[in-house]
Amino acid sequence: MKLQISTNSKKRLAFSCAGEGYGHIARIVALSEELKNDFDLFYFVPESVQDFLINHLGNVTVISIPSFHFVLKQHGVDYLQTGKENCEYIIKFKSITKSIQEHLKIHEIDALVCDFEPFVSSAAAALNIPFMNFSHPGILLKTFPLSFTGICSRIVARFMTPSSQANKFCSFYNGEIGPVIRKEIRNKTPIVKDFYLVYTKKDSRNKILKTLENFPHEKFEIYPRKDGDFAEALRSCKGVIAPAGHQLLSEALYLNKPILAIPQKNQYEQKVNARMLEKSGRGFAGNIKSIQEDLFRFIHSINEFPYKENKFEHFCFTDDTQTIVNFIIRFVYKETQNNQERKNIYTYTYFNTIQEKIQRFQNEILDDSNIAQ
Repeated sequence: MKLQISTNSKKRLAFSCAGEGYGHIARIVALSEELKNDFDLFYFVPESVQDFLINHLGNVTVISIPSFHFVLKQHGVDYLQTGKENCEYIIKFKSITKSIQEHLKIHEIDALVCDFEPFVSSAAAALNIPFMNFSHPGILLKTFPLSFTGICSRIVARFMTPSSQANKFCSFYNGEIGPVIRKEIRNKTPIVKDFYLVYTKKDSRNKILKTLENFPHEKFEIYPRKDGDFAEALRSCKGVIAPAGHQLLSEALYLNKPILAIPQKNQYEQKVNARMLEKSGRGFAGNIKSIQEDLFRFIHSINEFPYKENKFEHFCFTDDTQTIVNFIIRFVYKETQNNQERKNIYTYTYFNTIQEKIQRFQNEILDDSNIAQ
């Protein structure tokens, strides 16, 4: 049940998110669908995800922000090129956050929900605007990797998840909150038709499409594409073949679709997602180097899912949107009230101090006049 709070006026709530892929913005859309009547909503998001946002929510207030991003090459992250292309944002970090502060002031933002994005959260902190971190990649802060890519990913997760008044991490495995599912997916009743949904990144699309040609008796619908209905394809496919991004995995698991997850090379979070998917018994973890063999195994096992899940892990395949929605409502009203109380205390202390100084000054004048007499 959705939490209801009686108030005379709506608070102004801002969302910010990373622009890498559509998982972050899909969570923002899912939350907005539930919170649009409770708050005046504002969106600080990169240009790369603005079309997705507007297509799903319509006419909303959007403020463009820069975004750290991966440079992909042959279904993997090119760390050297990624560092080069993002270096400018590190150098200009302070000036970028100052610019965002002005937008936060102009729109009189009361609170912020941040999905793996450091610029707006840093600006909010500088203005004493309460904010909370809510993402999936932040779950890496709970891991202790030994590999180079794992250690790097954890450092990045720390940077992208700055200190805040609250942290919540959503995940289909070991998360504080389960998956957050968009309404257009949540309202679908899954059926099974005779095709596989294939979602590919640009850098690996040619290799995957060429491999699919070796399975002439199977049907595949390829995404992203402009003329397709992704939500309907996800609802009606018999299996999903995709990178191991958390949001797509969660939506597919919610609809009980078997998945072949192919994590991007050097993307530690996706490796963890794929490994946990396999432990759940709902899919296989693949590799771009062995895509032919992995596809063969997946296709010939499609009617055997789900397998037995690992009982030592905690999995959640249901929609947990309402849980985080209620948490956000409580968070915003509690923290904005605390913020106002802190301001009142500061104002009270400030004016009391002024009055004390005036009184002391007046007493000193009287003492001086008495001495003079």
